[in-house]
Amino acid sequence: MPMNKSLYPIDWHEIALAIKEAVDWQCQQCGMQCRRPGEPFDTHRRTLTVAHWDHYLDEKDVFLVALCPTCHNRHDGKYRAQNRARRWRRGQELAGQRNFLHLCDRLRLNIEGI
Repeated sequence: MPMNKSLYPIDWHEIALAIKEAVDWQCQQCGMQCRRPGEPFDTHRRTLTVAHWDHYLDEKDVFLVALCPTCHNRHDGKYRAQNRARRWRRGQELAGQRNFLHLCDRLRLNIEGI
């Protein structure tokens, strides 16, 4: 998913570069050696990214890690699914489906409780 650059500090490129260099351009999750600046492009799978480990973009102290795209997507998967469900539920509420969703939740609880 593309990043929303308006949520990042103006010096994000320098911050990300410093983190990548500190880990010698290796994924901190799986250890894959990723492509350094100036190396020829071969695949996106060797492009090192910087991830917010705790998913807090607006905190002063953030925990950043260098991850390959595969590990980054795996790390963000649960977070993205939760956001998708939250946005869907909010859309349904705005469309006047709040009572219907409440009923579905109650029915699911009754079925699971049997």
